[in-house]
Amino acid sequence: MLIMTTIDDLPPEGIPYITDKIMDSGAKNVHIINALTKKGRMEYIVLVDFEEEYFDDISSLLALEFGTIGMKIFKHEHKRFPYELIEKKVLINIKDSSLESVAKIKYLFSDDNKLISLKAEYEDLKLLAKELNQKGFDISFSKLKTIIEAEAYKNPIDSESILISL
Repeated sequence: MLIMTTIDDLPPEGIPYITDKIMDSGAKNVHIINALTKKGRMEYIVLVDFEEEYFDDISSLLALEFGTIGMKIFKHEHKRFPYELIEKKVLINIKDSSLESVAKIKYLFSDDNKLISLKAEYEDLKLLAKELNQKGFDISFSKLKTIIEAEAYKNPIDSESILISL
């Protein structure tokens, strides 16, 4: 299910707190979007994706936290692609130094098992970027992500490691 509601009287600093509460109540995902409404008023559009069993808890929470007097409810079908989350050893050679770490790569497949795309997991990239920066190697998060994902595309899915030379 998907609930959509709008709010126009919440200070922005309350949004992360309420988003966490919504996720803790069973939501799969929460999106809060800035919008401009009638008469130039600022508002937020809140979209919450969840399983039907959580409807009462989530709708009550939205009413409590946002003071909303109504919400739109959408029943939808979710198309999920098959994927595999594979942990890879990442070996990085930089000048005369090297670093070994791990990164999980999510491989996304079509229904006929062809690779559609892949993504390196955020938390693993974050740790690796911090390790590199602590060793004195300044590399941006986005550049590191691009390099690791490009190398993951080159390597077969069943290979155990990714080798990077910077």
